[in-house]
Amino acid sequence: MRDSIKNNLGSYRFWIFVVALSYFGYALYFAIYGLGFSVGLIFNHVIFDAVSKNPWWWFILYYGSEGALGTLAGFIRVISGSFAVYSSYLFWKKKDLMFPSIRKAVSKTLLFEAIHFFSLGLSVIASFVYFFSSEPLYYFGHTPGLIYVLVAGIPLLLMILIVSPSLLNLRRKINKIAGDQDITKWICITGVAYLFVVFWINYSMSWAGVLVPYTRAQQQFGLEFLLAPFNFISFVITVFGLFLIAIFGLKFTLPVIQKKSTQLNIKNISAVITALGGYFMFNVFFYYLTGGYESNPSVWYEVIGPLHNPYFWCLSFLFLGIVIMAHFKTKKNESDKY
Repeated sequence: MRDSIKNNLGSYRFWIFVVALSYFGYALYFAIYGLGFSVGLIFNHVIFDAVSKNPWWWFILYYGSEGALGTLAGFIRVISGSFAVYSSYLFWKKKDLMFPSIRKAVSKTLLFEAIHFFSLGLSVIASFVYFFSSEPLYYFGHTPGLIYVLVAGIPLLLMILIVSPSLLNLRRKINKIAGDQDITKWICITGVAYLFVVFWINYSMSWAGVLVPYTRAQQQFGLEFLLAPFNFISFVITVFGLFLIAIFGLKFTLPVIQKKSTQLNIKNISAVITALGGYFMFNVFFYYLTGGYESNPSVWYEVIGPLHNPYFWCLSFLFLGIVIMAHFKTKKNESDKY
């Protein structure tokens, strides 16, 4: 029993399964949370009365983006997560990555992840309508339109335009059972798209939203908030740290993307994976050591809070990356003996 646990903890296949479980678990949590939030919007008379005073089209956009489609997007990701768990479990146990059941489950994971991003399109429309409208529209009080566009509109639009097509292209290659080189190329393209768009641009735009002058809960946000020592450290690690992770991710995968090479340097890729997981680990310590959202009621603390960050599951990449590095280092040392 003890040997079995030890072997599993040292298996990168097992940790891929753990990452998939984390992805599914957070998807399920946010689907349930989103459903409760959506129902709360309907029965919150203050919000309902405020939105009802706006034009009918804003009523549809508001409750459609924040309620119906937002909830639907959450449950679509649950479906994606369930297939991710199933495929990673088979990979852990059956070992063959191109096993038909694994290939089909991975294909469905990619499809529903892409649909998840597409289903957030109404939020993009709502953010730009809110920003450009001359009407005094309601959006959680009087949130500046620029914050809405920066934090939600632009990042979600780029996810729809860049990430979703990458996922669907990778799915197409897997379904066609294209050559290893072609599939690996699109795995790399999709991974780089996530690094730049889902992580770097997404979180950097949240910081941009924080810099918009705005008084909330008797706190003033803008440059003053950024220049607070701990906040500035978080800003640098997010804007420049995630950018470096994305750049190195591109650098390490570019030969495969350009088809100049057929193999990835596992050591370099695992370093990128570890660094990405480390970023989310940093956010945990930063969030709780600085008092969390209660002490700092701002866009940034709302985004990185473990119970409000849909990508917090990526913290599990830290452990996966470390195990992959250790696994292939051991494998290399053993081969060097012969």
